[in-house]
Amino acid sequence: MSVKLEVVNAGAADGRAFMNKNDMNQLGVDDFDVVVFINEYEDWGAVQVMSREDCPEGYIMIDEDVLDSANVSEGDTVTVKKKKVTGGIKFVQLGVEPMEGQSTEDVVVWVADHVGELARILKKRPIYRNLELSWRDAECGHIKLRVQSTKPELYGEDVGIVDPTGHEVTFEIVPALDMTFNAILMIDVSGSMQKKDMKVKNVDGAIEGLRKGMRETPRLQEFLIGMEEGGMVSRIKAAALATLLYLSLKIGRGWGENVQVITFADQVEPLTITDQDGNTTTVIKCTGESRALGLEVIGEYILERCQEGSGLTFMSGALKTAAELAERFPPNPKTGKPNPVMFVLLSDGYPNTGDEAAGIPVNPIPVVRNYFSGRPEWVLYTIGIGEADVELMRRLAEIGRGEFFKADDFGDLTRWYDLLAQRFAISVRTTPSQFAEASEL
Repeated sequence: MSVKLEVVNAGAADGRAFMNKNDMNQLGVDDFDVVVFINEYEDWGAVQVMSREDCPEGYIMIDEDVLDSANVSEGDTVTVKKKKVTGGIKFVQLGVEPMEGQSTEDVVVWVADHVGELARILKKRPIYRNLELSWRDAECGHIKLRVQSTKPELYGEDVGIVDPTGHEVTFEIVPALDMTFNAILMIDVSGSMQKKDMKVKNVDGAIEGLRKGMRETPRLQEFLIGMEEGGMVSRIKAAALATLLYLSLKIGRGWGENVQVITFADQVEPLTITDQDGNTTTVIKCTGESRALGLEVIGEYILERCQEGSGLTFMSGALKTAAELAERFPPNPKTGKPNPVMFVLLSDGYPNTGDEAAGIPVNPIPVVRNYFSGRPEWVLYTIGIGEADVELMRRLAEIGRGEFFKADDFGDLTRWYDLLAQRFAISVRTTPSQFAEASEL
């Protein structure tokens, strides 16, 4: 069943549309049902509909932002039909685009830090792939949100409703445009990392990319021996190559970003270099004259540290050191503010040592809670290989508003590092109570 109606721009209408009751009866819809509207060019959108006495028969009054997103204009004739929606959307990836010249970095962090207001915008609103929403009254200025993916996945003309119904909803906030961010990589080099159980899979592209970005030294040539499709390599060797690939891509961007690298076993060892002014620093610049030097120095350090894994796993110490080192990053020369920071923790085991004298517990959870609380511009990603404690690593990422990834083979590990080198995302979770509060605004 469908009806042909002429479109009227309803202005700001909370993302909804209005129809005459007779047209709604003909279509078989009630207040707050969802309808789709399609113009002659197959442009379409979806919206909750309500009856309205001042809407004449033969017309549909639609929120202006919904019209813009659907590429439909006032005066168009559209086919309107009732739409069954997918409920229980638990994950939405939202691309964020500044519309008033704001810094992308600032806007992404601001949106992630205002999840309650985000719930207000999305409460009961039909969503679909590539839907664009304008947030005109955001404190950070006018921004646009674009639905990039969901779970359950929405395909084609599928429409869903974001409604927690008793569970949390995760929003992954990503820049719609590329943005600048710094990174701190923490690599477990404890004894268990020597275990050779990582299958070499889809490695050719990673090695080719590494050779393009890094001078092929004798140490690198020796390191690449045995990296043959179908073979097995140690966890530490897989971690080293994936880390070098990440750094090669990161430095190759040339966006004025910076990186720091930490290895840890029973001790935590940050990489330090001597800069052009003769000063010792842990910050490696990814541009200028230090760009090529930075990758070579990092490469040699990682290859050396990953030759022989030994010792216990002082994970909490690595996280504490990383949080302290993050304060050393220089401000972005364009914005005058620190860049957001991506922390990446790779480990194959369970944390099993602390530093009682320094007040550092074995358990890394309180360390992350302490240092990451109130730092919306910091995001922690965790990568587990081998017998890593999956629940612990997942919880660390959740507290750090990042993601956990379990790498089962070399191909998975390099693909994930490739993604992290180019994409900054903040995962925030809304509770049912936040959605309830949103409905009361």
